[in-house]
Amino acid sequence: MKADNTISKISRIKEYTNKLIVEELINRGYNGLAPSHGDIIAALLKKGEMTKTEISNSICRDRSTVTVLVRKLNELGYLSTRTNEEDSRYSMVFLTEKGKELKEDFIEISEKLYSIQYIGMTEEQIKSFKDGLEMVYDNFKKNNL
Repeated sequence: MKADNTISKISRIKEYTNKLIVEELINRGYNGLAPSHGDIIAALLKKGEMTKTEISNSICRDRSTVTVLVRKLNELGYLSTRTNEEDSRYSMVFLTEKGKELKEDFIEISEKLYSIQYIGMTEEQIKSFKDGLEMVYDNFKKNNL
């Protein structure tokens, strides 16, 4: 059996980034927000409003997870829902004014992450890393994992 700790390292990187994100959110007064909320907020900042299914597809999370995250963000006052005018079976999710105020802080936190992630790497190393990571991602996605 070949020993390889790549997946473990990826997991540790996620732990470090989540820790940084949580600390930054708390320092900026956003108690209650978690890194798992970020993808939804970012998608809504980009698109304006979406159904839960559209959000689910956009952020590659199952619909039940998105429903729980949307409910929490609604309780925190960052987003709201309304009936879809085109199809009343679906509700539209959108950011409240409080949610829209997150944009600048999200950009700054993202920039902090970006400034850390490739320290000491050449452009060639960065490209190779991204290409390899994309291949690993695709391999797991193809196997429905």
